[in-house]
Amino acid sequence: MVKLNESTEQKLVELFSRYQAAKSEIQARLSEFKRVPKEEYFYELCFCICTPQSKARHAFIVVEMLKERDFFTHPFDPLEIVGNRENYIRFHNQKSLNLLKLQENWQEIEQEISANVSVETKRDRLADKVRGIGMKEAAHFLRNIGEYGVAILDRHILKHLTELNVIEEYPAGMNRKQYLEIEAQWKEFCRKTAIPMEEMDLLFWSMETGEILK
Repeated sequence: MVKLNESTEQKLVELFSRYQAAKSEIQARLSEFKRVPKEEYFYELCFCICTPQSKARHAFIVVEMLKERDFFTHPFDPLEIVGNRENYIRFHNQKSLNLLKLQENWQEIEQEISANVSVETKRDRLADKVRGIGMKEAAHFLRNIGEYGVAILDRHILKHLTELNVIEEYPAGMNRKQYLEIEAQWKEFCRKTAIPMEEMDLLFWSMETGEILK
């Protein structure tokens, strides 16, 4: 529950002001996610494997290079791309192995993506089956293909939720139970502010980076 002190009120005013200014661009971006073709799902998941603790812009460039070399159809050791200093990806050795495992197991993973189940169930199954991602990255992937309803609790989101007193303190770490508790608190905050969670997610990102990426 949000505790309304003077600082929180000021942050809420800023939040609503920024939302109104960016609302149309945010909604247009979310509409683009809904139109991502299934042929791109593999590379969207590559992106989400690369992003943890790395710059989204670098992960985007890496994925474009993987596309150019047709990594999906003709797999190769991606380390030379993922480990490139110009587009630095942290833990590139491990992430390169994760990308190869994704390509190897894609048929099974694709079935999970297409399954007629709730977005929560799909998030959990992907976090369990895709090497190198957890609940956060699984939710990120689903958002990027237009499946909404689960939270992407990265450090930027958690920072803003803490500043807005949606959660009492920034968590040092999260197990599944804690993740779901914070997700529920954020959903309730979104209900009260009438800003959909996916829109608020992109709003927080734009406040951090000045861009509405993915």
